[in-house]
Amino acid sequence: MPPAALAYYSAQSATTDAGERTPLDIGLPSDIEALAAIVQGLVIDKDFIGLYGLDLDGRMRLGEVDTRYASDIYRRLIEKDDRPLDAPREPGARFVGSCRDYALLLCSLLRHVGMPARLRFGFATYFSGKPDTYSDHCVCEYWSEAQRRWVLVDPNVDPVVKSRLGVTVNSLDLARDQFVVAADGWRLARDGKVAPDRFGVPSIDIRGLWFIRGSLMRDLAALNKVELLPWDYWGLADRVPIDALPEEELPMLDELAQVLDAPNELTQLQSTFARPELVVRDAIRSFSPLHGETKVILR
Repeated sequence: MPPAALAYYSAQSATTDAGERTPLDIGLPSDIEALAAIVQGLVIDKDFIGLYGLDLDGRMRLGEVDTRYASDIYRRLIEKDDRPLDAPREPGARFVGSCRDYALLLCSLLRHVGMPARLRFGFATYFSGKPDTYSDHCVCEYWSEAQRRWVLVDPNVDPVVKSRLGVTVNSLDLARDQFVVAADGWRLARDGKVAPDRFGVPSIDIRGLWFIRGSLMRDLAALNKVELLPWDYWGLADRVPIDALPEEELPMLDELAQVLDAPNELTQLQSTFARPELVVRDAIRSFSPLHGETKVILR
């Protein structure tokens, strides 16, 4: 593993930085199980609220899912409960987020204790109980020095989710066919090994090769430490209609998948991300679960 890459992913990004007023210096543990448990005590997934016996459909609470920056998530949590962040909140007092927010906070904590970490966008095979369903998902990946490898962790799978949905995977060390990174999903679909319409968000019936394209771009951005929301679109993925996928763009996306096959090659990742059709600019289009299509100005 190149030392430059380890140093790069050990440092906070603008998105994962806790901010000056967030009390993270609370004697955080350094083992992944304990850090994941802290995150699970802070966030509740908007799609899994019913698993906890709660009804949090109010617009104000659901609107938390559009919060982009870890510093703002921490601030919202502290405003509701000023105890240290390692004190678990009751489910109803947690931040209402998505899979990305679990991954974002875990990445933030790992980087805070000096461990290389990054978000990965792709598809989970372990929520539906159907092995041929690839559900849009985001997890955290950290570098295990002891094992000399990157390890995929899904902090979204807490004991309630595991029990109620019958999830049996080891969420602290996911196999690469349990969480399929975007480039692998693209290749499976392009090679005809899995039908493209098996990839997406089955609950709202959005799926297909165009959807995998968006995951490719979000994964590229995350590997460049621009950690976006799962419903953000820009550049090559921002089409009208959003599910349009011109045939002439397929070779470019094949090339992008090849770049993502080498996620530790920083120079290649950064030069690819700088391309006009792939770079994240100040303004992007987002499809908020609450507000629908919106134009967002990033800070």
